[in-house]
Amino acid sequence: MEPQHSAHSDLAPHTVYGPVPSRRYGVTLGINLLPLAEKFCTFRCTYCQLGPERHHHVPHEFPDVAILEREVTVALAGKPAIDALVVSGNGEPTLHPQLAEALATLARLRDAHLPGRAIVLLTAGTELHRPEVREALRHVDEVAVKLDAGTQAVFAQLDMPWQPLQLDTLTAGAALLPEVAVQTILVRGRVDNTTPVEVAAWLARIQQIRPKRVDLYTLDRKPIDRALEMVPQAVAREIAAQVEALGIACRVFAGL
Repeated sequence: MEPQHSAHSDLAPHTVYGPVPSRRYGVTLGINLLPLAEKFCTFRCTYCQLGPERHHHVPHEFPDVAILEREVTVALAGKPAIDALVVSGNGEPTLHPQLAEALATLARLRDAHLPGRAIVLLTAGTELHRPEVREALRHVDEVAVKLDAGTQAVFAQLDMPWQPLQLDTLTAGAALLPEVAVQTILVRGRVDNTTPVEVAAWLARIQQIRPKRVDLYTLDRKPIDRALEMVPQAVAREIAAQVEALGIACRVFAGL
């Protein structure tokens, strides 16, 4: 769920892929806990690089933990020059039915082959209200939660959750995590999450979550929704300054 922006689908072709460059995490090894041939997510974000998910259904097969262990072992055996292992892939990774076992396996293999490298999980945050999901996430070093809006109306227009979801629920779930970062994409056009009212509401949620860091993004390529527009870097930096005024670190990127 890396917030990259393209007009084509970038589905992960394997359970383990890369290494690939990331502006946030350096050189990363990607871990996909979702089916290889389809997107499976709780959101239908209008800017998603994986393309639109036209039908929402639970896949018949998720990557087996034994397969994950075998592929990660092969990938790490040569001690590749990577900075982090990033769990993302073809949608929402916390939907894997054996999430705790998968993440524990990944942490064990990291410790054996590349101790000291971070394990990062990117999430829409929709499952964080579930205690078993939060317990599983103790195996990763950083959880990066998407928070693209301050108000329910903009959240519904921009992230388009498949099921009814209150932004308050997502915010409260993220606030329960001890090592959490927030990632936010800034857009204008059909949806605008940079208005003074929206930014003020978003900042209130940032205060509630108290993340260790906020990462702000702007569009760097045309998204699938052509009615979305790029936000000037100057505007992004003004918003970042407001985050930093809360005593929270904030970085600005033009995409990944």
